[in-house]
Amino acid sequence: VPAGDGTKTSRTTTMESSYVKRSDSKYGNSTFVQTKSSYSSSSKKMGSIFDREDESASRQSSLAALERRQAEKKKELMKAQSLPKTSASQARKAMMEKLQKEGGSSNAVASSQTTVQRSSSFGVPNANSIKQMLLDWCRAKTRGYEHVDIQNFSSSWSDGMAFCALVHNFFPDAFDYSKLTPQNRRQNFEVAFSSAEKHADCPQLLDVEDMVRMREPDWKCVYTYIQEFYRCLVQKGLVKTKKS
Repeated sequence: VPAGDGTKTSRTTTMESSYVKRSDSKYGNSTFVQTKSSYSSSSKKMGSIFDREDESASRQSSLAALERRQAEKKKELMKAQSLPKTSASQARKAMMEKLQKEGGSSNAVASSQTTVQRSSSFGVPNANSIKQMLLDWCRAKTRGYEHVDIQNFSSSWSDGMAFCALVHNFFPDAFDYSKLTPQNRRQNFEVAFSSAEKHADCPQLLDVEDMVRMREPDWKCVYTYIQEFYRCLVQKGLVKTKKS
């Protein structure tokens, strides 16, 4: 039942009555006894509609707070997941910069030289320092040979004279160096590669026809061949290293 203050009241009314018939077979008479239950009434206040609105507002406030906490956690999770990606992209960027430096970028010559000096001072040579040491070794072993001026692993080897001088330094009886000329490139390559294979067991990794066709050979190919020749000399005991 609506009340004036906005509340609702429910009422329950219960009436019970019972009639019990008793019979007495001995005396042959019967009586009727009426029993009436008491009247009961109860009322219960259901609560104000304003009270219910307050409870609803409280639940909405709690729900909003929960949603805010979940949004903050989601934001933190997304931030945490983005950190490894950032680190990975930085690592890739550093690797690309390193490859560009190793590729001979003119802007990275000074920094590359600084890296070589730093790593060599700590006794841990990197790829660039090893390449430079091998170039210095070739220059030292061919010093005094005519028509040879080793400045790199490409154009300095284009006529085959540097190969012949390097092989002749270790195997002077293999061929007569004085009879070779820069103009006869094919003969120079054939003499150098075959002599290295025969006396140092160095496989002919370079093809004579390819070397003749290219005016300036690929420095990586020449560098690889010289590395192999050096390794074979070490195995034969013709070159002493710190380990040996």
